[in-house]
Amino acid sequence: MSQQTYLKVPFVWEEPERLIEVSSRLTFEPVKAMDDQLTSIVTRIMAESVDASDRQRASNPDPRKTTEIFLNSAREDFAYQDDWWQFGINEKGEIVGFVLPVIFPGCAKEGLEEGTIYYMGVLPEYRGLGLANDLLSKGTQTLQQIGVWRVFCDTAVDNVRMISAFKRVGYRQYSEPYERPV
Repeated sequence: MSQQTYLKVPFVWEEPERLIEVSSRLTFEPVKAMDDQLTSIVTRIMAESVDASDRQRASNPDPRKTTEIFLNSAREDFAYQDDWWQFGINEKGEIVGFVLPVIFPGCAKEGLEEGTIYYMGVLPEYRGLGLANDLLSKGTQTLQQIGVWRVFCDTAVDNVRMISAFKRVGYRQYSEPYERPV
């Protein structure tokens, strides 16, 4: 049986000298990797995502269990500290989304790590307000503060809002879209 693949657009951020600015319209609070609230929010975001690979995960018979496996795989495949993972909170004290930055083990260059945003999302009722820019900026800044030489990410070819967020935050498209397995 062949593995399902999805067409992704790769982006890279390579400006370690200048600390990226994060808008002050959100505050950020650390989440624990297996925080029940995080699992619920990620499950909901995946179910209502533009990204077909997210919707496929959410369509499993037990989407919550699938989300837990997905979040746990970050610990197996990447390195991060729990306080790097952040909820974005609006002025009313409501969680509007999250960002989960990680580093690639074994990809250091000249003493600096290579990072990625493992996953991020904005709750559906808060989409279209530019909050992905704030979350992506916070995740990128977190990686900068630990010391990265670049941040490599991707998103679905049809996720126009995320593609725009990458560009607005200062990422550049790295290459043509490519197929990536889930």
